[in-house]
Amino acid sequence: MSTQPKVDFTSHFVSAERLLSRVGVSPAYITLAIGYLLAILQASHLTLVNFLAFTALQVLYSVVLWSMIKAEQSSRQLVLRMGILSVLTVLSSLLALTGISWDWLLYLVTVAICFMVLPLRASIAVSILLYVILGVNLGLLDHWNWSSISPSLISFLPAFGFVAVFSLVGRVLSVQKERAERLLHQVEESNAELERAHEQLRNYANEVEELTIVRERTRLAREIHDSLGHYLTILNIQLETISKLQERDPGRAAIEVAEARRVAAQSMQEVRNAVAALRPTSIATLSLTEALAQLGSEFEHNAGETELTLDFDTQLPPLSPDLQVALYRAAQEALTNVRKHAHATKVLVRLRYEDELLELVVLDNGCGASNNSSNAQADGFGLRRIRVIGPGDHRHADALP
Repeated sequence: MSTQPKVDFTSHFVSAERLLSRVGVSPAYITLAIGYLLAILQASHLTLVNFLAFTALQVLYSVVLWSMIKAEQSSRQLVLRMGILSVLTVLSSLLALTGISWDWLLYLVTVAICFMVLPLRASIAVSILLYVILGVNLGLLDHWNWSSISPSLISFLPAFGFVAVFSLVGRVLSVQKERAERLLHQVEESNAELERAHEQLRNYANEVEELTIVRERTRLAREIHDSLGHYLTILNIQLETISKLQERDPGRAAIEVAEARRVAAQSMQEVRNAVAALRPTSIATLSLTEALAQLGSEFEHNAGETELTLDFDTQLPPLSPDLQVALYRAAQEALTNVRKHAHATKVLVRLRYEDELLELVVLDNGCGASNNSSNAQADGFGLRRIRVIGPGDHRHADALP
């Protein structure tokens, strides 16, 4: 359950500069101008002295109010300026004793500004004090004739209440608007960060795609180096031999030509295997076991002298595409190494899923890599993470059919 944040008026001062600029001070200045004109026009005894004094108080009131709008105020400065406005209000109303008409609108303006910028308790206290001073002012003007003072005091109560409520509503709307704008700014910043993250993710995806292409190219380079390069070297040596034996030993040269043709055919087959390795479409259209079965069929076709047994009798869990490709590539590389290096007569490919452990095993009874030199093994470009089990490891012997 979410709760809406509340505006606290009891202990915190509100920025007069932001609040008055949002709510607007035009009504305050209009009210000041109306009260000033009414006081001058309805004056019973207007002299140069009271006219200048009243005008000076009104101008000073406007300047203090303007200073509250134009600069950030501390709590002490707000209290000081509100005190100045209250004193100016009282002095302007007391000038009514000199013959200028009573400017009661100035009280309402001061109360409105008070409820806009001061804490609620302070605003109520100041308003009560102004209301008491207003009653004293009426008493002085009417010579303490309570029969005429009481109706006026009662009529000012709803006026003070209306102004206070109106100012509080404006204050709430201003604070909520500021909070909404701040929240909107945070949302815009979040959207900008999301855009940057999306851009980074797009760049990362492009980098992953490029890395995948590089890995495939590296694999093809290994295939060409380990297979096609080997046969092309043999073919080059044989052609040199043929060129030397062509005149001296035509029969031997014919034998070398036949061998060269066989090596060339084998090279073409290696090229086809490398091209097929670049686009393993089977893993994209088939399940993992079906793709491995197809891979086994290709192995049997290319290595007919080797007996292949596939053991996929297991229930596989849902596998991610990356994991399926990794298992397919591992089996593909293992069978390629068996065909090229192991000289095996029996091969077992087994896939098991037990106790949340997925295991792919490729076993053969050939010589493996144990007969190769350490340098040759170190320089190989195959998948180095595939564990090669040599014929000396007895664990694979009973598993072969």
